[in-house]
Amino acid sequence: MSAKSAEAFGEVPEIIPIYLVHRPSNDIPYATLEEELLGDFVKYSVKDGKEINLMRRDSEAGQKCCAFQHWVYEKTDGNLLVTDMQGVGMKLTDVGIATCKKGYKGFKGNCATTFIDQFKALHQCNRFCEILGLKSLQVRQQKPRRKVTVAISKRQPVAKKNVFPPTLKNTS
Repeated sequence: MSAKSAEAFGEVPEIIPIYLVHRPSNDIPYATLEEELLGDFVKYSVKDGKEINLMRRDSEAGQKCCAFQHWVYEKTDGNLLVTDMQGVGMKLTDVGIATCKKGYKGFKGNCATTFIDQFKALHQCNRFCEILGLKSLQVRQQKPRRKVTVAISKRQPVAKKNVFPPTLKNTS
């Protein structure tokens, strides 16, 4: 999967790296470290998918996170979704991944597969989705089709022939 630059998109969200540290003389020999994020910590997309917060919809960072989710979803043909996006401004930490039931190209996510269906049903495109040229996920309602009336003629019933095979007579 590759991304093209879209100047109109502006600054992009960054998922900060987490480092694994080995501490051999400690009871717990491994720990993770990441950059300290200073400022207001915001959840743009939470793990259970149910919490909708205004910062997601009304902030530039929140809208870009939504567009990023949409982009990943589209580029993987609906098989993978980045979720649990949270952080300070454009710096995100501890994201989650939801994959289709069978996984995606050998990769299993750490979030429920139902998040993908929920995202598809609830996502509302924003200006950043448009800048990226993403297709709407909402199924457009089809116009109701005209009712077709079939005329049935009133013919006399046709006499049915015996459809069973004839019985064999014993000729011995």
